Amino acid sequence: MKKIKGLLFQLLKGMSEAIIRFPLTIVCLVGVATLVCYTIALDQSPPIIIEKLVYTFLVSAVLGMAPQFAVERFMKLSALRLPVYGLALVLGAGYFLILWPVPEINAEISVRTLIAVFALICAVLWIPAYKKKADFNEVCLIHFKTLFISILYSVVLSAGLAAIMASIDVLLFNIHHDAYSYMLTVVWILFAPTYYLSLLPRFLSKTEDDVMKLQTAKNYPKFLSVLVSYIAIPLVGIYTLVLLAYFIKILITWHWPSGQLGPMVLIYSAAGLVILVLASLLSNRFAVLYYKIFPKVLIPVVVLQLVSVGIRLNAYGVTESRYYVALFGIFSIIIGVLLSIKPVTRNSMIALLAAVLAIVSIIPPVDDFTVYRVSQINRLEIILASENILSDGKIIPQANASEETKIETTNILNYLDRHSSLQYISWLPPDFQIY
Repeated sequence: MKKIKGLLFQLLKGMSEAIIRFPLTIVCLVGVATLVCYTIALDQSPPIIIEKLVYTFLVSAVLGMAPQFAVERFMKLSALRLPVYGLALVLGAGYFLILWPVPEINAEISVRTLIAVFALICAVLWIPAYKKKADFNEVCLIHFKTLFISILYSVVLSAGLAAIMASIDVLLFNIHHDAYSYMLTVVWILFAPTYYLSLLPRFLSKTEDDVMKLQTAKNYPKFLSVLVSYIAIPLVGIYTLVLLAYFIKILITWHWPSGQLGPMVLIYSAAGLVILVLASLLSNRFAVLYYKIFPKVLIPVVVLQLVSVGIRLNAYGVTESRYYVALFGIFSIIIGVLLSIKPVTRNSMIALLAAVLAIVSIIPPVDDFTVYRVSQINRLEIILASENILSDGKIIPQANASEETKIETTNILNYLDRHSSLQYISWLPPDFQIY
């Protein structure tokens, strides 16, 4: 019983410290949970303002982690915590002002938001390791472990509470079905992130308690060592051989794939880099060989992938998925070269370069939506002009247009319509409708 009380005390103490350490993040999480509960109570689609506020709170919750790590990393900022947090609040408010005039939360806004959140997460990983003040590999390991533990605890807590509520519903009195939704909202939006934050140590603190917490947090679990060294690394090696065999087949037959290669190599590169960071803290033979060989193997694999993507871009123009596959390919080649020159010590460049390219991909005029929109509209105009359907910005009906032109035109217009981009085509009639 004393052990249980001690564990509960440590849990509550850690979470209370996380609330004090990351106040902006916790306040935003409370805001998200409140709005989600309000939406559940409505029992219908929420007003657009609720969706905008949820998006704003989610972005601000992640944004709220960066200033705290910056204050802990840079001594000059330690006395300026309030102004630094004030800047984060201004950025969060700016994001809301961007959303304020839009009539709906469409795919473009969702993708831009996800990319911005991804960049913030990369910044959170990189800040403590700036100028090697902390070991980037250890920072990633700690975040990986704490994320896994918080998810595990939340799964157990959700299952336990759901079982208790179901028992009460069957044995004692009826429980409204919305109660389960409220419970899951509290567990996954409030408890899980707060517990995750409570497990993160102060990476650069010199106090005895913080140093002990850091030492405990960066211990490499035995099961993870086995998982990375003897399961994940061999699987990546086998997958690499399969890709290399496929590329040899391409070079012999000169028959390039029709689009499936890009996502496969993207997943391979992303998973391989995550495993490389985790393997960098291990000293067994599998791990040492992996972080010496993988960056060098990654380069030719990604080069061939980019050739394949280039063929697709030339034939069908830029799309949202091809944009990010190509961008990630460029990122993988740069990282492969850097890690081939200085393995392990340059791992922090993974997070920094990923954050930079993520931000670039959402800033006009080189953002994904502008690039693919211009590409597809140009392609559409070239196709129509080749059949004399489009001339001097005017549509001229042609009864003898080829079937290929009809299909390609319809596909492009449907694609642009799904991405709310038809209004950018100046020569379309204002009352144009997709059948």
